Amino acid sequence: MGGDLPPMADGGQCYSRVLIPPTPRTITETLTLSAARTETRIVPAVYDTVSERVLVEPERTVRRVIPAQYETVTERVLIEPERIERRVIAAEMRTVTETVVVREAFVEPVVRPAVYEEYTEQVLVRDAYFTWQPSEPLFRAARSDAPNAAAFARANFSPSDLRETATGEILCRVEVPAEYRTVTRTRLVTPERIVYRTAPGANNFSDTPVEIAAVTETMTREVEAQPERIVEDVIPARYETVQRTVVAEPERVVEEVIPAQFNTVSRRVLVTPAREETFTAPAQTQEVTRTVFDGSSNFGWREVLCEINTTPEAIRTIQVALRDAGYNPGPIDGIFDEQTYNAMVAFQEANNLPTGNLTRVFVERLGVPFEPLTINFYGQPS
Repeated sequence: MGGDLPPMADGGQCYSRVLIPPTPRTITETLTLSAARTETRIVPAVYDTVSERVLVEPERTVRRVIPAQYETVTERVLIEPERIERRVIAAEMRTVTETVVVREAFVEPVVRPAVYEEYTEQVLVRDAYFTWQPSEPLFRAARSDAPNAAAFARANFSPSDLRETATGEILCRVEVPAEYRTVTRTRLVTPERIVYRTAPGANNFSDTPVEIAAVTETMTREVEAQPERIVEDVIPARYETVQRTVVAEPERVVEEVIPAQFNTVSRRVLVTPAREETFTAPAQTQEVTRTVFDGSSNFGWREVLCEINTTPEAIRTIQVALRDAGYNPGPIDGIFDEQTYNAMVAFQEANNLPTGNLTRVFVERLGVPFEPLTINFYGQPS
């Protein structure tokens, strides 16, 4: 289908082209009653009396030298340092008999191939899909002889209408069933597996690993009983006692700080100089509120309830909600007649909603759940 169509939708959804009014918006503006003005005045200087400490004599440092002090000490002096003498002790050998492995024990795995079989199954050729189905407005369809919505759709439309109808004022989303075909496939009966040989070259197998014993032989050889080694003998160091004079306390310079001397004096200081001061008297304003409309009226697709996807019970619920909101829908009988239509339009105009159809926004603004039927054009409504 080409042309201006509704957006993609799920099964049972219907759309109608409606006039959408502009959106109202409340704005607040500030009006100026009197403009701000500027004035200039002279602010005199400000003075203060402060007390200060004045340096009479700066701090100074006096240095004096304290001579070094000596003492006699007795100490041990190294004559010959400790040393190490090394000597080599030859290795010792012995003859041993031992069993060696000629061939290690091992496990021999054998691969048994997988087994397959053929089977048949149904596969999807074409997915079920949704398409647009024309529908009558509720007000016009209420005058037909069809006993219900699905009967009206099957009496007035056929599957070919889905391909031939270019567009419509009310369209419903309906489902076309999927198609399948039978194919032959292959599946695994027994997977590939590994078994284990029970003896070298044997045709007997086990499902669990079987270790084939190792092959050994006995041999005689000469081994080192004790390796060659080096022994270290420690020759201790030799010392003697001597006397000598050492510095007990080195010569040093001591610095003595003589603190500075101050006097306190008073003087007059400028705190704030004289200056010109400019101040502004603020403007006087008043806030006003008004309503503006964004955009202009235009036509667009909106989801609606129509003859195909609603029930008398849903219409009855909407009639009760209109009556409770202060609008007279006529008898609460589930029939969308002219009086119910007029009450709906009055509510829509009062709430700045698109008029003339049972749109989703109208039904939900009434406080009624928007629950369209899911329609399968090729079967019964669900």
